[in-house]
Amino acid sequence: MTDLMTRWRWMPVALVAGVAALAAYAYGFDASSLQDRLVRHVLASVVQVLAPLVAGVGCLAATRVYAPGDRERGVWSLCAVATATWAIGRAIFAFQQWWGGTAVPYPSAADAFFAGAYVLLAAALAIEVRLVLPMLERSHRLALLGLGFVGWVAGFLYVLQPILGSAATPVQKLLALLYPTVAVFLVPAGLAPALGFRGGASAYVWLTVALAAVCLAAASLGYSFLTWYGLYSDVHSVNALWVAGFMLLGIGGFWQRAVQEEV
Repeated sequence: MTDLMTRWRWMPVALVAGVAALAAYAYGFDASSLQDRLVRHVLASVVQVLAPLVAGVGCLAATRVYAPGDRERGVWSLCAVATATWAIGRAIFAFQQWWGGTAVPYPSAADAFFAGAYVLLAAALAIEVRLVLPMLERSHRLALLGLGFVGWVAGFLYVLQPILGSAATPVQKLLALLYPTVAVFLVPAGLAPALGFRGGASAYVWLTVALAAVCLAAASLGYSFLTWYGLYSDVHSVNALWVAGFMLLGIGGFWQRAVQEEV
């Protein structure tokens, strides 16, 4: 176990600690001076691009322990593409904020990348779920499906219903429905392999991925709610959930590589 930790510890710890420090400064306190507020806004934009890129590095690390054509390699490769897609969307979002003169550019071209990233993550986890589904008991399958359904209903009642019943444009309604829906069902999709591999080290990897999905789902619901009511800003603390979600996904990738190298 010591050799295992030594191999993977320094790189993810350095990357995650660096992004966490930036996020803590950007979202952790209220700035008192104009200069501090400006620095926080800049860091908030930067960290939202860095977080998915670091996650992508972790996912790519996981792919390297599998042979070309291996199903697991495909899963982590799709996750890496999803994180890169999200980072592009965040870069576009920041550009529209700083040079486009729009405080909250929504909906915008960035949303095409955000939606694409969620679809890619869903596709990656769907491949993994197909692999582990035969390992799960029927009661476990029903419990996971119920978990996703209950989470979606709660999000619909408290966040989505007012938006969908409003005079919002069809695109706004579609995006408000898409982000939380996909993110909420990523949680049971991440838990499925954690249950399938229970008793092994990979179970903890997928539990980490499921926790990442929890953060992304909470961030999606919060973003939809705050954006609709005009309360969102790039330094709002809800953004820390995006960072946490991608950091957990990256840690899962690094951890998966360490586990497979030890086998």
